[in-house]
Amino acid sequence: MPTPATAAGLRIRWEQGLFWLLLAAHLLPLWSHRYFLTSDGPAHLYNAWLLKAMLLHPGSAAHQLLAFNFNPEPNYLSHLLLGGLLTALPPWLADKLVLTLYVAGLPLALRYLLGALRPDASWLAVLSFPLIYSVVLLWGFYNFCLSIVILLWALGYWLRQVRPGRTLGSVAALAGLLTLLFLAHPLTYLVSGLLLGLLALAAGWQQRQVLRALGQLAVAYAPTLPLLGWYFWHKGAATAQPAQQYGENLWSWVRLEALHYSGSAEGTYRWLVALLLLAALVAATGQLWRGAAIRPVLPWLGALLLLLVAYVALPDEIAGGSIIRPRWGLLSYLVLLGGLGAVPWPRPLRVAGLGVGALVASLFLSFRWQKFEPYQLALADYRSALPHLRPGTSLLALTYADVTQLPGGPELDSYLPLFVHAAGYLGTEAQLLCYENYEAETGYFPLVWRPGRSPISEYGQYPTRLNPVLYQRAYRPTYVLLWGRAAAAATSPANAALVAAYLARYGYRQQFRSATGLLELYGQPGPRPRAQP
Repeated sequence: MPTPATAAGLRIRWEQGLFWLLLAAHLLPLWSHRYFLTSDGPAHLYNAWLLKAMLLHPGSAAHQLLAFNFNPEPNYLSHLLLGGLLTALPPWLADKLVLTLYVAGLPLALRYLLGALRPDASWLAVLSFPLIYSVVLLWGFYNFCLSIVILLWALGYWLRQVRPGRTLGSVAALAGLLTLLFLAHPLTYLVSGLLLGLLALAAGWQQRQVLRALGQLAVAYAPTLPLLGWYFWHKGAATAQPAQQYGENLWSWVRLEALHYSGSAEGTYRWLVALLLLAALVAATGQLWRGAAIRPVLPWLGALLLLLVAYVALPDEIAGGSIIRPRWGLLSYLVLLGGLGAVPWPRPLRVAGLGVGALVASLFLSFRWQKFEPYQLALADYRSALPHLRPGTSLLALTYADVTQLPGGPELDSYLPLFVHAAGYLGTEAQLLCYENYEAETGYFPLVWRPGRSPISEYGQYPTRLNPVLYQRAYRPTYVLLWGRAAAAATSPANAALVAAYLARYGYRQQFRSATGLLELYGQPGPRPRAQP
């Protein structure tokens, strides 16, 4: 008969084994194909490569159109990581490794944080697996996704190493994490201040060292807080009116709208996750009712309520950033898990929660995976143009419609514009100068268009509008790629007419048409001028 210590060790290994099995399973959609398609991801990959190319080749043609953005923008981390990896690895592998930092890092970082709260709380990390493939990831918000991982690690590090009484070296290490967090995303950086401030107040108050705890935080934030002030000074405040539909927003938070990007069948799985979180919340409330200490829960409860207010009441565009509400939602769900980790969990509840959580995570993952597969077929169709692109030339990619179904093939069941920046994959692999580069238009990333040199505008229209610089001989693209023209009517007939006239005026001829007919590649006859990035 096993001793109590042996039985406890077996339970821990069982819980750890299940966690690692789920972690490996959630990496499969990411690693089963050459690229994991997201909306903005190809643009991040391409701009990281272009940044590297421009740094290594100061005399390249790209410098005539683009300039370095030397402002301390909090959106550089993924570009620095990708650019560094691209010096030694192929684009597809560099992209996968950065995404792996998020997909594997999220549950690992949460587990690290939960273990710092209570030794018996680590099992709650299983509940984070359904949150991984959220709409935030599918939008391709690489920097924000990485910022979540850094936030969780910073919180765990504070609880383990930087509580009042620890050395200055621990505070310096926390400052390093916060610097990485600032380089990733300003919203998560702000939320870190909220959470760490509340945790510092709670710990300091309990130990009668409030001023010392807040002083440690002030030192840790000192290198980056002035940069955040500069950011908001230059970007301004909210760019939209406060939300009005408070009840609808609250209901969308309850039904986990931050996980929504597929069809109606997805709602069933989101409700399973919502009910799982609700059951955990009810069980935790029962523990508090039975006399468990409520003080460790209060910082998390306060942060959760503030994030919920932000989700419901704040606009979806803040300081130039857009699609903010899903980010509030994802952060609030993780804070909820943090609060659950501050509550003691008897063994029967842990076993039940672990089993049900693993089942729900597995079901949701299987649903997600089969929804991802049709997009890989469409991406293969898009990338079939690659052999027809001459390295070192230029490409103008224009999207005519959000393709919802492959001709004679499966439905593409998502409302996200997943192919609008897909030319970034082609540009990176063929080393092209791509004119469809929304990042350079925003001013939030490492590269910006020089004044009067932006090739296209009206990014919300299909197709986008051609700007005057494209009519100059030196900047005419070697290739023009049209995506989705056969799928639906253009949302901007005027812009579509301009494109047709442009192709005819400069003698572009179709050089390739994909198997589905969704992609058309046009090139100029005769020798193709090189536009080496």
